[in-house]
Amino acid sequence: MISNETLVDAQVFARGIFEGDASGHDVEHTMRVLRTAQRIAREEGADEGIVRLAAILHDVDDAKLSPDTAETLGNARAFLAEHDVDADETQAVLTAIREVSFSKNRDTAPSTLESACVRDADRLDAIGAIGVARTFAFGGSRGRSLYDPTGIDRGTTIAHFYDKLLLLKDMMVTREGKRMAKERDRFLRTFLDEFLAEWEGER
Repeated sequence: MISNETLVDAQVFARGIFEGDASGHDVEHTMRVLRTAQRIAREEGADEGIVRLAAILHDVDDAKLSPDTAETLGNARAFLAEHDVDADETQAVLTAIREVSFSKNRDTAPSTLESACVRDADRLDAIGAIGVARTFAFGGSRGRSLYDPTGIDRGTTIAHFYDKLLLLKDMMVTREGKRMAKERDRFLRTFLDEFLAEWEGER
């Protein structure tokens, strides 16, 4: 069983890794994913300890932030070993972390309920009002243009809505994730409609 002390230490560990980040992958993203994943886990009957620890550690080896450890999950592995998390729980946490990434997993089904809870929580943080804010924060951090009306430049922030964000509602796995995604997706589409209307001078 994963102890509360381990969970508290994991939050401290994550804060240290994400300190100074302004791309939308900061520790506050981690804490929102934690809260949402825990909520989903309770509704779905998943192992809350595994879900909570995986949620806290899910980005500590993200390729955008830690490319040297992304393949091995080196940061997460080191933390789990240092805290003597047993082999089965370590494997469950690492599986959930590995199955979160959109680019690597896209619509491949999670292999465990705990993975599904963490993945849905992470994807929920990419849509809705917070998702819009994070998308523009990330685009700004990478020097991306807002929008290309021709659609040729797929590197703009608005292109990211079509290439990823508008797909996420239908990729949710858990019942609670699907329920939460409906409202967030609705906001996302309302924002996008308003943005495009203002861009064209229609409003």
